[in-house]
Amino acid sequence: MRLYLEIMELLSEEEMFTRQPQFIRVEVRDEDQAMQLYQQLKPLFAGRKYVARLHYCYHEEGKPCEVKIIEEVE
Repeated sequence: MRLYLEIMELLSEEEMFTRQPQFIRVEVRDEDQAMQLYQQLKPLFAGRKYVARLHYCYHEEGKPCEVKIIEEVE
């Protein structure tokens, strides 16, 4: 299994026509490292709507991925 911290900007339908959402995906070794890294990266999304999540990737094991929401800022 691989573990990723993902932070994705949430755009309205109208915004999607004119720009791409900001997106960060970083492989981490465990949830503690993910939470520490999230606290460091969080200021990059200040003033934006976004979702931060842990992505448990099981593709190498032939299984589906799982996602756990850390925080959603509207």
